[in-house]
Amino acid sequence: MSLIGILAAFVGPMMWAVSNIFDSYILGSVFKRVPTTIFYMNLTNILGLLFLPLLGPIYSLPPEAWLFVGLLTAIQIGYQFPYFAALDKLDTSIVAALFQLEKVFVPIWAYLIINEALHPVQYIGFGIIILFSVLLNIKRGDRIKINAGFWLMCLATIILSFEGTFYKALLSDTNWVSVAFWVTAISFIAQFTMLFIRPVRQDIVKSFGQYRSRFGMFVFMEIFDRLASFSLVFALSLIPVLVDSGIQSVQPIFVAIYGIILARLFGKRFHEDISQSAMIKKILCFVMISIGVIMTVMG
Repeated sequence: MSLIGILAAFVGPMMWAVSNIFDSYILGSVFKRVPTTIFYMNLTNILGLLFLPLLGPIYSLPPEAWLFVGLLTAIQIGYQFPYFAALDKLDTSIVAALFQLEKVFVPIWAYLIINEALHPVQYIGFGIIILFSVLLNIKRGDRIKINAGFWLMCLATIILSFEGTFYKALLSDTNWVSVAFWVTAISFIAQFTMLFIRPVRQDIVKSFGQYRSRFGMFVFMEIFDRLASFSLVFALSLIPVLVDSGIQSVQPIFVAIYGIILARLFGKRFHEDISQSAMIKKILCFVMISIGVIMTVMG
């Protein structure tokens, strides 16, 4: 298995962890409506498109590949609606951990669509990741209950569970730079369809001043987001979908670390519970999630 591919796969969770925290801050402090948040968060994606030609040649895609481009576009826009709604209800690190629920479905799609299978030990690692991602979100009171954000993240992860497999199918037709370019380009164009909905368009127009005043911050965060997205595609060109998916499970660990640092520096502007009991629970779950990742990669 490619060591470069494994290392590239770790870039994604490190960068997306920063994006998760930024997303939580933007939703609560800058924009109040989810569609407006999604529109402006994706608007700076154009900068990534300008950078991609420097990394390699960009080829046109065969006709059959455009179906997967369309599906990936729908995934990349569609999952954000339940994701941002969940961010409004849960700690950022827990939202990041619940992204691992997609691993329930990833092995199924990988096997059915591209006939990819792994060693049984690696599937056990996936099971550990899923179990402790769920335990991380269980709250104890008079009875055990699951926050509503859990169900929103279930929807988001079901949508996202197809992403790696569809990328892998596209990568059989062309190089990773072309795949990243066309998916990003079509997704960038597709987001403007939200402007056809009058209430959404009105709020987007009304919020433009807030976006413009923080444009530098959005550009800065675009660097992290594009590094994460492009490293995902590059890694998938070198390693199996299920291995990459397992590595992505370390993302909530980075979110928790970054969140603690930011909460200490800037106070409670970032949605993260850093009480002693919460941190003990998170650390224990993160350790087990890491063990699951090791089993998935090394199995």
